[in-house]
Amino acid sequence: MKKITQLLLILPFILFSCSSDDDSDDTKSDDAAKPEFAMTATINGQSFKANNPFGTNLYSSTNLWDYYPLEDFVMLQGRQGGVLGNPEINIWLKRTKLAVGTYGISTDHNDPTSHAIDLTDISTDDFEYTKEGTLTITEINTKTKIIKGTFSFTTSSTYFDQIDTNNTVTNGTFYYQYEEIK
Repeated sequence: MKKITQLLLILPFILFSCSSDDDSDDTKSDDAAKPEFAMTATINGQSFKANNPFGTNLYSSTNLWDYYPLEDFVMLQGRQGGVLGNPEINIWLKRTKLAVGTYGISTDHNDPTSHAIDLTDISTDDFEYTKEGTLTITEINTKTKIIKGTFSFTTSSTYFDQIDTNNTVTNGTFYYQYEEIK
């Protein structure tokens, strides 16, 4: 019930924080290379295929968590099923660390020094706190502003002791436009 209440409180911010898209030809990346889904993964053996809540591969310009300020982080949001879909994986990329490489992910304790990732699944009463994992940036195209990579991580239902693992996310991929082309 607590998750449903949180979702209902957050939903108006998500619905009313859209930005306009520029559809001019010079801002589009190579559509032939663009995958059908901006984010894919396997969550506990189940397929996850998602775009951002509005059905595209654009970064999110809305961030509800003040410890990930938009001037410092790019948010890649993958929500299966659109605006009201579920589950959701969020990746925050630290702008000063946008570089090809592999990065360790752990519980960020609301003070992230690098990239971060989380899973939200409102179909259960369990919480999903990121426990550990890896995020690999495989390509950054500074002309088209496309960033590609892979990820895997586990979550725990508890924030501090994290003795359990309630979700395992594997085979994760992302392909997002990380900022507007000017």
